[in-house]
Amino acid sequence: MNTLPNYQALDTPDQAGAFGLLCSARLLAVAALGNFPCARDLGTLVRAWGECADIAPQVASMKRYSAMFPYRDNVESPSYYRSLSVDLALMSIDFTEDQPADRARRLMFMATQAWGNLDDIVSSRDSNSGDFCKREMESQARDISMISSGSDVRRAYLDCLARYREEYQERARYFCRVAAMASWS
Repeated sequence: MNTLPNYQALDTPDQAGAFGLLCSARLLAVAALGNFPCARDLGTLVRAWGECADIAPQVASMKRYSAMFPYRDNVESPSYYRSLSVDLALMSIDFTEDQPADRARRLMFMATQAWGNLDDIVSSRDSNSGDFCKREMESQARDISMISSGSDVRRAYLDCLARYREEYQERARYFCRVAAMASWS
């Protein structure tokens, strides 16, 4: 069994927010398949948050999307991952939690569960399963290490985004093939 990432190290709202947005960005590789009208806003928010840019228009759009499409849906449906990626991002930037580590833990489990569901879907359609849940946990551990060890959370966040860009593209290509097998749209 995999060791849980040390989410307790994320003890500021910005650290927990950066962690959750990275989880959302990785899930966007799957969520962006097919017709996902909120994908551009989510992608913009993920980049703009790290640059301290105004994200209010994207947040408003994503809240409307989230209200229309709650993520508690069929895990075999692409809309589940679209809604979950939006909700992960919105939860990441919502600082109403009592403790940042509590929010990070909730975001970590939501993202990990999604990748576990995707592993199950993929293994039922493709004998070359990607073991994405394990890879997600490894990514989360690296995120936490980078975010919690630096003095500039947003710089560390942008560095993580840049480092994972190729991985996101790899996941998107893989799930595009899986989506074709599963008739996702």
